[in-house]
Amino acid sequence: MKKKVLLQLMGVVLAAGLMTGCGGSNDTKEDKSTKTESTAEADSEDTADEAEATDRAEADEESSDSAAEEQADSEEDDAAADEADSEEDDAAADEADSEEDEAADAEEADDEEDAGGDKAHVARTNSNYGDVVSAAGWNITVEDVEINASLENVSVDLGYTGVETSDYKKEADAGKTFCLIKLKIEKNGSKESLDWAKLKLTDSEGNEYTRTDDEFITELGMIRMAGTTLNFGSNEGWIAFEINENADGLELSYPFEAEAYNYAL
Repeated sequence: MKKKVLLQLMGVVLAAGLMTGCGGSNDTKEDKSTKTESTAEADSEDTADEAEATDRAEADEESSDSAAEEQADSEEDDAAADEADSEEDDAAADEADSEEDEAADAEEADDEEDAGGDKAHVARTNSNYGDVVSAAGWNITVEDVEINASLENVSVDLGYTGVETSDYKKEADAGKTFCLIKLKIEKNGSKESLDWAKLKLTDSEGNEYTRTDDEFITELGMIRMAGTTLNFGSNEGWIAFEINENADGLELSYPFEAEAYNYAL
């Protein structure tokens, strides 16, 4: 009887132990499951954070690129505006210079008209005046040129101040003007003479002019070149031509046999 009771007690204890073990196993499995879920949730949160950080970085990069593009566009616009302003300034400066030149030309024309009406005084300047030009054994130098329709007091303008000639006045014919040329001519081994009738002054339209009867030059208090044919020595003085009033492109020439002489005034 005692053995039967003891066996029953041992069976109860064993059953209780088995039940306890099953419960612990279930708890362990639950703990493991909970841990796995927590880890998965953490990994998911980390992945989300990383994705958010990546999106934020890409957004920042796009924003930087957009800002750089806007800055470049702004700089290009500023450069274009500066170039346009510079072109406008240059155009305004050119226009101002042109207006100044026109005003100066108008003032000069007024001065010329005041000096002699339609037959105004014209002073010629040439950087080559004073240069010696040799041709056929003659050295010819154009020292000065004066174009004036009215020769009143022209000697004073040229530095000649003879009191006895200060009241002399010589007028060119209508539509004409005087061209006075100061020459220095020196023979340098030539076998030819210089005949004034062959010395020509031509203009751009092909008109030819010869030395006029210019004895009036001495009346102006100026040194006149000899009117006779030159054969030797050194000769210096003024000669005169009466040319068309608006003649330009003037050229002095002489047809020596050995070679021609030409000089643009």
